[in-house]
Amino acid sequence: MEQSFEKIVEELRVVLGKLESHNLNLEDAVNSFEKGIKLIENAEKILTTAQKKLEILENDKIEFYEKQPK
Repeated sequence: MEQSFEKIVEELRVVLGKLESHNLNLEDAVNSFEKGIKLIENAEKILTTAQKKLEILENDKIEFYEKQPK
């Protein structure tokens, strides 16, 4: 199941907090960094999908108004 954008941002904040704490050993820091990268990739996919939907809606709106009699 795909996570929501808000949940991903929440998880990224947790990961960033861990990394900024400097209390992680190297292996845990690398694992946290890797998790952060995966979360960012998922967030980008969600944002790209949303952007495409908005572009479609905007194009539909433009086409609708262009077809209206003047």
